[in-house]
Amino acid sequence: MDPLAAFLMLLAGLLHATWHAIVKTGSGLSILAGMGLVSGVLTLPFMFFVPVPSASTWPIILASLALHAGYKASLAIAYRSADLGRSYPIARGTVPLFATLFAYLGLHQLPQPGQFVGIAIIVLGILGLARDRIHGPIDRRALWAAVCAAAMVAAYSVVDAAGTRQPEGWASFTVWLIVLDSTVFFIVATTQRGPAILSDIREAAVPVLIAGLLGLTSFAVFLWALSRNPIASVVAFRECSILFATLIGVFFLKERATPRRLCCAGFVAVGLVAIALLKPT
Repeated sequence: MDPLAAFLMLLAGLLHATWHAIVKTGSGLSILAGMGLVSGVLTLPFMFFVPVPSASTWPIILASLALHAGYKASLAIAYRSADLGRSYPIARGTVPLFATLFAYLGLHQLPQPGQFVGIAIIVLGILGLARDRIHGPIDRRALWAAVCAAAMVAAYSVVDAAGTRQPEGWASFTVWLIVLDSTVFFIVATTQRGPAILSDIREAAVPVLIAGLLGLTSFAVFLWALSRNPIASVVAFRECSILFATLIGVFFLKERATPRRLCCAGFVAVGLVAIALLKPT
């Protein structure tokens, strides 16, 4: 991965971990719908400055919309059924594995040997963090929702990578996807929550605004990195959010810094360095 993409993905990981914490502490589905509206409103003006997607791009956008909606619904279920420390590492920890598989099946794209080693190290570290945080059996509903969310992330990453590489460019795909995704998910969330969703969003206006800004920035960086780097490497590097979540928990939420947790966080850091610095062979 090129140095600029690596640096921006680290920043995106920090933003990603932060908005997930906001979603967990709020009314999950409503926060997700509200932050989507914030992202959509901020992105809407750019639709007048980017090309309209071509006929070949629209099937990709539609597939991505379905996968993003499925991801958010799964995430809301996972966060409603288990705490952040249990569901977040599981939801993120298996994403690189799914992404590597889907990238190969869909685009015949595999990471280089050095990058593959980095991905494996990150996965080991993240799964170790997940195990360290689980004190007793996790709710089965939450477990399957988290795994489903991971599969959705991996699938939309492959689909979005194809979209960013269309002739119109990554900016066009990003703008149209964000505006349409926020609209579609708000409709989906409203059918589930009903009119109460508007009052939920108003009551959590500040968290919704912050989460929307963080989510918009991190996702735009993610799509930009997908347009110019191997999918599995970008997805694995995005999971630096787990490392940031661990550090936030220790230093700001005063969670216990067990040796196992620090060791696993170190694995994630080593894997990130491997992906960023190892030369393709």
